[in-house]
Amino acid sequence: MDSSLKAQETKQLDTPEVAPSLKAEEPQLVDKPAIVPSPIAQEPDNDVPAPGKEFAEFAAGCFWGVELAFQRIPGVTVTEVGYTQGISHNPSYEDVCTNTTNHAEVVRVQYDPKECTYETLLDLFWSRHDPTTLNRQGKLVGAQYRSGIYVYTPEQEKLARDSLEKQQTKLEDKIVTEVLPAKKFYKAEEYHQQYLVKGGRYGNAQSPAKSCKDPIRCYG
Repeated sequence: MDSSLKAQETKQLDTPEVAPSLKAEEPQLVDKPAIVPSPIAQEPDNDVPAPGKEFAEFAAGCFWGVELAFQRIPGVTVTEVGYTQGISHNPSYEDVCTNTTNHAEVVRVQYDPKECTYETLLDLFWSRHDPTTLNRQGKLVGAQYRSGIYVYTPEQEKLARDSLEKQQTKLEDKIVTEVLPAKKFYKAEEYHQQYLVKGGRYGNAQSPAKSCKDPIRCYG
């Protein structure tokens, strides 16, 4: 894997060391991508699932491991990773990692409600992350790693809020998960899709088989 992708995966949290010869020089200005707010990003997610299927969408930290967990649920037919709830239209991964666009990394699921309930998806969501940490999961820090449930129907909203209240009774710390209407979904770059099934960082493919219980290695 090339060094640029490795740098993306570490989310650029490390501060580079300054060479001694440069310490006395004037600081250099580095251009950052211009983030232009767009009302398009705030529009509802009007994509249409396959006939007989429904959408569900969750933010629970880095989307790679979360996607694989949802892939393994019987009744889930399609998973996609992407960005949503931000201020800019059609963001790139690099834009999102600047922590200036307010997008969340999400998994959008298509599922068959005859085979899989929304409550089943919620149960997995709570099990895959810490919903009490604001804008972070473990060492990953930034608004893109926040906890969120993005709903498509009033029924989903009610179930999500009821589930949150139930989950809160199990935890001492306050849950900070946001429950909001699903907004425009921007599909992430192709290399992010089914990343762990493809082999992840280390080329070790992980199984998406339904009901598979193998531990999920978040970077492969």
